[in-house]
Formats: sequence, structure tokens, C-alpha cells
Amino acid sequence: MKVAVIGNGNVGMAVFKELQNMREVHEIALVGRNKEKIEAEITDYLDAKILRTCPTAKLCGGGYELTEGADILIYTAGAAQKPGQSRLELVGQNVEMTKNIFEEVNKYNRDAIIIVLSNPVDIITTAIQKFAGRPANKVIGTGTLLDTARLRRYVSSVLDVSSSSVDVMVLGEHGDSSCIIWSALRVLGMSPDEYLSLELEDEAMIKHNKLSAMVRQTAGKLISAKGFTAYGVAAAACRVVSAIVNDTHEILPLTVVLNGEYDVSNLAISVPCMIGRNGLITTKQMKLTESEKDDFMKSASILQETAKQVGL
Repeated sequence: MKVAVIGNGNVGMAVFKELQNMREVHEIALVGRNKEKIEAEITDYLDAKILRTCPTAKLCGGGYELTEGADILIYTAGAAQKPGQSRLELVGQNVEMTKNIFEEVNKYNRDAIIIVLSNPVDIITTAIQKFAGRPANKVIGTGTLLDTARLRRYVSSVLDVSSSSVDVMVLGEHGDSSCIIWSALRVLGMSPDEYLSLELEDEAMIKHNKLSAMVRQTAGKLISAKGFTAYGVAAAACRVVSAIVNDTHEILPLTVVLNGEYDVSNLAISVPCMIGRNGLITTKQMKLTESEKDDFMKSASILQETAKQVGL
């Protein structure tokens, strides 16, 4: 299995490092325009590889020609989100950059599954599906997979249980209009309020609004404090790679271009997706409350308006 990482910024390098822990990946290419920096990064990693006692993937770096033969492309290129900036504010320059990059990539690779990390991920996924000319099942954004992981972490902390005991999905935009599907949140098979009441032997309620704000504000806080976020989304990308390589049929909240599902068409947005060897197998329809449907459609409307502004 060959994986090519397009872009060598903070996110691209975090993905490149995370992939080296995956035994299923035999070759990893770091691809981008700044070949001098890429060659330096590869040399640095090759020095580290010599000192490791376990076998690792073949590493290489250079221009877009190295995408040839890759089974999976992980797209991380684009301007980074700055403190106080929303993901949607990046849309113009990153869509144009994406178009230019895939004009080059398509010269060497037209078959790989593409995993999209670049922000705004929903719009960039829509753009890549159009510019790269691939079927929708082969263009997948990490979307709200990271938002969902953050929510599981917060809920598990509040309830003092393992995150593996928390089952929940965040759908919609990977951004300020993300939708937490509270009706599906379960802790050991119970609603959180039922779980709290059982533990406390009294009626109790979890504060949805506070948890929603925490999920939406996490990235901004991290960017303000350290300048970027990278490790969480890199782990999310590798989770998708693993689902593809191992054909797990795992259902994850990811961004894909919809064709009527959830009453949305020709737009990428996060919904439950079953992932396997060929990328997206199918989307899954969740039973949403009327309030959750409204929130999801509001999120879709925001993305549709943004997509129109850049001609998508």
C-alpha cells in the first residue's frame, strides 16, 4: 500500500509521521512544491529510521510525480487557519490552490482514493470531487470525525467514564455550524441523563449547550495558544486509511459529496459513512429529531452558500 501526503505544513508532517506507525503502509511519499524543504524532511526521517529497531515504510519526497502509483492521496495543502479566523474564511485561496494542484496530480494519478484534511474541509472535498474528476466514493474528507472524538472526550470527562463507553455522532459542517446528534448519544447504552440519574440516584441533566460550545471552540483555542492544530486530524486521517486498507466497513462521521441523501445534493458534508477497500461503501441515514434536522439543514445551507461564492 502506497500513500502520498500532499502538503508539508504542520498537518502534512503530522500525517507523515503518524503513517509511519501503520504496518499496512509500505511506502509513504511526501509531496509538494517546496522540494528543498521536503528533501530535508525526508533526510531527517531517514536518519531516525536507521535508529529504529522495527521495520518501517519506504520514505520518499519530491514533486507531484511521486503521486504516481499511490493507492491513497492525503490532501493537506492550503493556507492555515489563523487565530480568530473561521475555517470558511479560507475558502477562496484554498479552492484556487486545490484546483491548480490537482491539475498537476491528475497527470500522474487518476485512480487513488483521496482523503481531504484541508480547510474548509467540506468545501475543499466538494472542489476536489469536481476538479479531480473522481467518483464521490473516492473523495472523503475527515469532516466531523475529529469533532466527534472531541465530544466523546468531553462527555467521558464529565461523566468520569472511558471514552470507549460513549457513543455519539457530530454531523454537518466541520466548523461553527456542526450538529451534535444528542438523541443518539449513549453511555453504556443509556442516554447521558439516564446514566447520571442512575449514578446519582437522582434526576440529573447533562448541559448540551456547554458541550456544544466546547466542541466548536476547541480548534480556535488551540490555534490561539500554539498557532495550529495537527495531531488530532492526523490521527483522524490514519483512522480512515486503516478502514480502507483493512476493509473494516466501519461507520464514521465523514465528509462526502451527497446525491440526495439527507435532502442534500452536489455538496460535501459530514454524515455517517461506511468505509471499506474502495473508499465510501454507502452513507447511513440516522433518525434525527425535528430540531436536529433543522440544524443539519442550516449547516448545509451555510456550506451551499459558501460553495456558490467560489463557483462550485
